[in-house]
Amino acid sequence: MGLAALSSENTASLVGQLQNIAKKENCVRSVIDQRIHLYLKCCFVLGVQRSLLDLPGGLTLIEAELAELGQKFVSLTQHNQQVFAPYYTEILKTLISPAQTLATKGGSL
Repeated sequence: MGLAALSSENTASLVGQLQNIAKKENCVRSVIDQRIHLYLKCCFVLGVQRSLLDLPGGLTLIEAELAELGQKFVSLTQHNQQVFAPYYTEILKTLISPAQTLATKGGSL
């Protein structure tokens, strides 16, 4: 490609940076992780296509992969909701106290 080879110092530095980014506490990894989570939340709320319009910074290189992941995430979430909604409803009924239910119904009258 016509580029000069990296010096041994630069190679060692690059290897160190790549190894460091694999650690969970790395600040760059943390920011990218937060942005991916934000993108997936937007996919769920707005849809994949609209979320791609406002792709968080630093993610453009993996835009195609994120679009595919977002689509799978939304499909899986919708399937989960359709299949398991009756079970979730029953669980929530047991968690919400009868007093809260009466207060909510009384307030809406």
